[in-house]
Amino acid sequence: MTARSDMDERLLEEAMAWHVALESDDADWDGYTLWLEADPRHREAFDVVALTDRLVGEHRDDLRLLTAAPPPQVRRGGRRQMLFGGVAAALALAIGIPALMPKGDTVYATGAGETRRIALGNGAAIDLAPASRLVVKEGDENDLELAGGEAYFDVRHDPARALTIHAQGYAVSDIGTRFAMNLAGPALLVSVAEGHVAVGSAGNSPANLAAGQKLVARGDEGTMRISRIAANDVGSWRQGRLVYDDAPLSVVAADIARYSGKAVVLDPAIRARRFSGVLSVGDGSKLLADLAAVMALRYDVQGDRIRVSAGASR
Repeated sequence: MTARSDMDERLLEEAMAWHVALESDDADWDGYTLWLEADPRHREAFDVVALTDRLVGEHRDDLRLLTAAPPPQVRRGGRRQMLFGGVAAALALAIGIPALMPKGDTVYATGAGETRRIALGNGAAIDLAPASRLVVKEGDENDLELAGGEAYFDVRHDPARALTIHAQGYAVSDIGTRFAMNLAGPALLVSVAEGHVAVGSAGNSPANLAAGQKLVARGDEGTMRISRIAANDVGSWRQGRLVYDDAPLSVVAADIARYSGKAVVLDPAIRARRFSGVLSVGDGSKLLADLAAVMALRYDVQGDRIRVSAGASR
């Protein structure tokens, strides 16, 4: 084996170790970033592992041809053992990856009350909130779509790379920052904890957001409203808090629907009301009760739907 092959094996072993470690809730993201930046080849190795992890389940038969028949214990172990069973196999998979690249989209999704951490090969780490859906467009990890729910993005700075997330007819562009996006009915909320993002739509000049700013865009009204937000309130759902500052009640209702797993229907008479305050997520079952108590609302549970209306006058 050549010296170059020895180096490839070492780098792939390190990349595989990081790929597994990043799935942990207490992953060392700072250490991962330092490892990536220490050598340009680290990025290449991690990309190989990330792509292999995605493709091995989709192309099991093709990968077996590339790597020769794996031993019986590997076949029984499934996708993970095929991926991490040996560096030589990973190198063979890497050779075959270009021919096996998927033509369609890759979709990441969560159910009601479920969250998920995603580590993309381009250095972006994404936390998906409950009942959310993120799409990687045709295998391009720099072209994403938030198709539903809410997500928090932690993107590695790279001036040569532009990451774009599409949602509700808007495009949020970023080269390295921490920010959150939330789809609530016809509204798109974008809030920035660190760095800068640009939010644009067809035929309109983009709005530039800096750390500590929040934008509420409504495609049905063609409006964009920018306000202030505390940096530690961006993506606060990850700490079990839903923080609102003069938020439309429709936005709050959409959040509660994602955590409760039930559709929340607002009476037309209260749709224009706004809410400022903090709701504790818990298991999601008390969110609506807490909101109703604060805003003097009443609600009726009807199967998988909850109807909310104004409560009795005090």
